[in-house]
Amino acid sequence: MSKNITKIKDQFFASCPTGLEELLAAEIKKLDYQKLKVVKGGVHFDAMAKVAMELVLSSRIASRIYKKMFVFTINSEKNLHKKALEIKWKSVFNLDQTFKISVVQGMSEDGKHRSKFKSTLYLAQNLKDAIVDRYRKDADGERPSVSKDDPDINLLLRVEPITGDEYRNEECTILLDLCGAPLNHRGYRDTNFAAPLKENLAAGIVMLTGYTGKEHFIDAMCGSGTLIIESLLIKGDLPPSYLLIEDYLKTEKKHWKFLAHNWFVKDKYLTAEWKEIAELYLTKVKAGYKNLEQAKVQTLAYDKEKYSRNAIGFNLKAAKLQDYVRVEAGDATELAPPVDSGIVVANPPYGHRLEQDKDLSELYHNFGENLKKNFKGFKAYIFTGNMPLIKKISLRTSRKDILWNGNIESRLVEYDLY
Repeated sequence: MSKNITKIKDQFFASCPTGLEELLAAEIKKLDYQKLKVVKGGVHFDAMAKVAMELVLSSRIASRIYKKMFVFTINSEKNLHKKALEIKWKSVFNLDQTFKISVVQGMSEDGKHRSKFKSTLYLAQNLKDAIVDRYRKDADGERPSVSKDDPDINLLLRVEPITGDEYRNEECTILLDLCGAPLNHRGYRDTNFAAPLKENLAAGIVMLTGYTGKEHFIDAMCGSGTLIIESLLIKGDLPPSYLLIEDYLKTEKKHWKFLAHNWFVKDKYLTAEWKEIAELYLTKVKAGYKNLEQAKVQTLAYDKEKYSRNAIGFNLKAAKLQDYVRVEAGDATELAPPVDSGIVVANPPYGHRLEQDKDLSELYHNFGENLKKNFKGFKAYIFTGNMPLIKKISLRTSRKDILWNGNIESRLVEYDLY
């Protein structure tokens, strides 16, 4: 490989929903990292590979973990092909493994310029062609195949203008996705029921309430139960990978793509460390269930819709958590809690953003009135992507957090109820 290409060692990037970056950084700081940098949408960190593997199992917030592989500069799409052609791709993945390329165009470090290239598809095509051409050269004309649906190797190409040279050149970083399926796919969600929140966003919402598992926790509009289930994982200190790690140790099913990556399988020390990490997390799973059995505070889920109660019932059963929560019919605008303090959350319907549907306006207003009437001594949190409807709640706001639910700018609003 020429001096134009830098091979990166022990550097990673963890992505997450926008607004939860500091929570993700706090998770990484609990592990044996060297340094980290928080950016919009995630955290860069330097650490040994075993730290990244542990983060795959332990992070409630991360969407994906990437291993940084190579970095180089380009000034054109053709230059991308030329530089990528120098990389020995046989060392990255095998001929019989399929691959896929995703491209992200970022901003310069000073935040003043966005990548000048017009097409992410054309960038991806040039990188793909370089990989195929290099493989044909090194493998007697043979080439690996591309898979759009379930590739063995997910490559991410990140392209950003370089500050300081009038933005003529751009830095290309090639990263390898360690996960495959996003980490928010815990394995408990019944896909027959719609869910407005991804699991890691729900976990972040629960964590931002300050919930420690030692308070009563009530979801007044539980829907399919994502907030409730994530609160139970926190309550028991159950790792979010608990279902997958149990299945992996029983069946050796490769739930995470890095288990078939060359950098992992060819390193006997890493594979031994992984086995130790996996066994450690199975111990954490067993301890987590004991914590839930011994908990002295209640977790309560309410919804007036039978459809929603059926949905949370299916998801709780799949999550193996049905014994640790009470699910009851209840209208959030009329609820009277059976406990005298704790945390109450709600993720009401949004309707159309920036519009105020009459029924939704009444729902938000009446829920706020019920909080005043029946939830004195609680901390209340409402998560919504329809900011005008927040004004319908006639309670003093003590805090607002800006979060993004997909591409919807949202708010988590806190109310202290005295």
